[in-house]
Amino acid sequence: MKRLIGILLPIFLATQLWADNKEIIMFGVRKTPKVTTKSIEEAFTLAGYKVEGNRDMNGPFKKQFGDTVFRIYNLMTVYYPDATKALVRRHEEAGVFAPFSVVIYQKKGDDTIYAGVLSAFAKAKIMGLPFDHKVLQALEERNVATLLKAMPGAKKVVFDYTPKPLTKEPLTRFSLESDPEEWEDFKEEVEMIIEDGLKPIGFVMANFLDYNYFLKEAGIDTYLFYDTYSLCKLKVIYTVSKIRPEAGVFAPCTMAIYQKKGEDRMKMVYPNVYNWMATLALEDEQSLKELEKAQADILELLEQTAE
Repeated sequence: MKRLIGILLPIFLATQLWADNKEIIMFGVRKTPKVTTKSIEEAFTLAGYKVEGNRDMNGPFKKQFGDTVFRIYNLMTVYYPDATKALVRRHEEAGVFAPFSVVIYQKKGDDTIYAGVLSAFAKAKIMGLPFDHKVLQALEERNVATLLKAMPGAKKVVFDYTPKPLTKEPLTRFSLESDPEEWEDFKEEVEMIIEDGLKPIGFVMANFLDYNYFLKEAGIDTYLFYDTYSLCKLKVIYTVSKIRPEAGVFAPCTMAIYQKKGEDRMKMVYPNVYNWMATLALEDEQSLKELEKAQADILELLEQTAE
């Protein structure tokens, strides 16, 4: 009996430990013709979300790298208007989740389809907000309800690892002096440098959003402009997803570029790859190498805007 307890106790403790992963919310259900990437997108649309894209990454995986471990791998970028406006109005850096990502995948040989998002806890950690932030908590409840409606009978995934502590800054911040009277020309010049520099370093712009348009529609006239760029490097998500398919909750990463009225600084902010490393508890050398390179390349590109 003592031996049985000795065997079961580590298993119990490990299960409790794994169940404590508070950073990724993932559901899985048996794949049927009624549960598809399109039906999941439709569920989010019906729930009031704006779906900016629902991209099949599996085709590009096969085309660029010659193989894939997935039958389905989609990255869907969405935002919920009321929540996003409330966040950006009070927290200028919240545009890094305007939009945010929903990953949808099914591995070869597996009859389960999965879909998931970053939790309110993880988003709060990245943005430096209270973990019980009411807007983020309400958005998480809506995310969960929408996923469960899209995937009837789905069960929450318990991961076999726990996130590591984040040892570096979750966000990279960059700013440039910008004359409030001539911001339009300067904005165009800076964004052109960024857009032209993406392809040579292996990035694509998955989505662009003039978010200030929606802020003004809501009577929020705080910014001269507020743009968001959703950026993705195929080699990064291809490499990391083989180890951690749920990595798609981070991809594409959204960079916010904005300037407040009355201020003479244009600001740029985006989530660092260190969030991936910590939340996904990555130890795979190739994954870490690709993430570090992506971080260095984007930082170098932003520094070129100051030259």
